[in-house]
Amino acid sequence: MKFSTLTIATATSAALVSAEVEHKHDRRAIEIDYVYETVTVNSEGVTIGTSGPTAITADSGESPSSTLTASDVSTTTLVGTTSSSSTYVAPTTSSSSSEYVAPTTSSSSSEYVAPTTSSSSSEYVAPTTSSSSSEYVAPTTSSSSSEYVAPTTSSSSSEYVAPTTTSSSSSSSYVASSTSSTASSSSSSSSSNGIYGDLSNYENPSSTFTDGVISCSDFPSGNGVIALDWLGFGGWSGIENTEDNSTGGDCRDGTYCSYACQPGMSKTQWPSEQPSSGVSVGGLYCKDGYLYRSNTDSDYLCEWGVDAAYAVNNLDEAVAICRTDYPGTENMVIPTYVEAGSSLPLTVVNEDTYYQWENKLTSAQYYVNNAGVSYEDGCIWGESGSGVGNWAPLNFGAGWVSSGGGISYLSLIPNPNNYDAPNYSVKIVANDGASMNGECYYENGSYNGDGTDGCTVALSSGTASFVFYN
Repeated sequence: MKFSTLTIATATSAALVSAEVEHKHDRRAIEIDYVYETVTVNSEGVTIGTSGPTAITADSGESPSSTLTASDVSTTTLVGTTSSSSTYVAPTTSSSSSEYVAPTTSSSSSEYVAPTTSSSSSEYVAPTTSSSSSEYVAPTTSSSSSEYVAPTTSSSSSEYVAPTTTSSSSSSSYVASSTSSTASSSSSSSSSNGIYGDLSNYENPSSTFTDGVISCSDFPSGNGVIALDWLGFGGWSGIENTEDNSTGGDCRDGTYCSYACQPGMSKTQWPSEQPSSGVSVGGLYCKDGYLYRSNTDSDYLCEWGVDAAYAVNNLDEAVAICRTDYPGTENMVIPTYVEAGSSLPLTVVNEDTYYQWENKLTSAQYYVNNAGVSYEDGCIWGESGSGVGNWAPLNFGAGWVSSGGGISYLSLIPNPNNYDAPNYSVKIVANDGASMNGECYYENGSYNGDGTDGCTVALSSGTASFVFYN
């Protein structure tokens, strides 16, 4: 019997927002606690043993400037073999009176333990110095069509002219695609625009999801849902089974089948009852061969975040920004793939209404690969020293809270797995008309000129951009 050992790291961000503390170049923007836990699984994906978690805790004193040290960890990802072929359009209404019954989770030692690499708290330190002038023209929107116009870029500087994005009221629907192991075609073919989704920026989904209609062997693309075929789970971002503590394989009875949404959106489905071990579970629930919502408060599978942040690529190569699947397997597999000379919305979750971990607010967390790394190679659980996935050289954080009149906290965060500088520079700049406190950029391996601990800005109105440049 072949066994694989998964070493999993949970990143928890917590900080104190202060409007009267001067932003220092060496001030830590986010304190991060990393918890490492080893889970041993066999080739079927069944957990056969776990070790107790080991915590590496950042200094939480009044001057949070401690530096984290991460252990060198070896990781392996179990990949189920699935593919897809024929497609059909799933019905969007049902006269069935069947009701979803959420499974209960146990607090015994057999609780499910999933790999975890996501932030579990998102209270940031908000710098209070005003941002420098931005050479950025904010995106504009219209309602005439769904065509996306790429930006123009200056070859002599990092100045960026934003694209004109448009929205339309197209009538998209969930399209179920087969994920059986005998099929050969890609399930993403059923989802318009592949990983970019079928909705224009901030266009709402038009079709509700009906429980008990789509088979668990099919993937429900559309209305913002995108298929992640390169992972080998039939388009799903991850499979979790709370009954036998396994992950991976096919979407089958008793499993939560997690999914990804297009850039700017988040999934809406996770059960209110979560494992007491602290790991997260998310996605649709498979029962009696059919898919059911695990959160019946939402009729749609994807929802837009706060319109506050964009990723802008002024480089000559694409950049794969990979969000953690949270709540869910918490692997960094959800792509925001920004081609050279273009931009995409970056999901900023409303922390007041989004998933809460142990009654704590959570933000969106991203692993940012070097330019030139494809999303298939970068949006995965990487191997030690690979420089991709959880070993990517940089992290982004993004979350909105209603306190203070509504503030988006946007961060550049060092990845303790990899302190090597990426092959680009990046800065957070306020778009035209925005109000942003703080300065945050990363150049030549340093944050804001001479810092090593990351940086955060507080955006109180308008939008800002994470701008990649040479």
